[in-house]
Amino acid sequence: MPPKLPKRPEIKLPKTPLNPLREVIRESRERIRRAGSDIRSVGDELRGFSLTDHQAPTTAPVVENKPSYGVSDRDTLLYQLDHLVKALTKVETHLAEGCKIMGVPCDCCGKHALEIRTFATETIPIAARIDKETSIYQDIANWAPNIEEIDTPEKVESGEYDETYRKESGTASKFRKKVQSMIAELKEECPGCEEMKETISSFIEKRKKNLGG
Repeated sequence: MPPKLPKRPEIKLPKTPLNPLREVIRESRERIRRAGSDIRSVGDELRGFSLTDHQAPTTAPVVENKPSYGVSDRDTLLYQLDHLVKALTKVETHLAEGCKIMGVPCDCCGKHALEIRTFATETIPIAARIDKETSIYQDIANWAPNIEEIDTPEKVESGEYDETYRKESGTASKFRKKVQSMIAELKEECPGCEEMKETISSFIEKRKKNLGG
């Protein structure tokens, strides 16, 4: 008689066999959620992080305020004043000659007075930008139209304004000397500047070449 086989062990399954698996899944999800939250918090901190917050403060370099074309206000003012002196010198001479050439009326006084008015008016805002006196240029700009007014062929021919021309020649001389003194003051303020090693005339000639004039 053959021996009896041992009885198979009875396997007892839990009433809800999938619950442990669900528990593992829930726990995994919770860990992933917590990890995602931690990652987001680190990202938030990084977004608010700036290298400059951890660096020693530095002083910004001082940059000289120059127009976009590279010519400083000081150089521009010197350029204007040089032209103003030249125009004043011309009108001073022509007024002293009664606004005539070889005894014949000309338009020289009025023509140069217009140049004077133009340069004087242009100079006002340039001088103001570097805190220089502007009243003298306004005075010159206000005076020049008077010369334009009295320089007509009829008035010159009449002889009525001969004394006025001589008097206004003296006024032009005073303005010229004042402007020349202001040029000298500008040069003294920066005796070591490279551009001031040149004369004003050579400075202007170089500027004309650079501009293709």
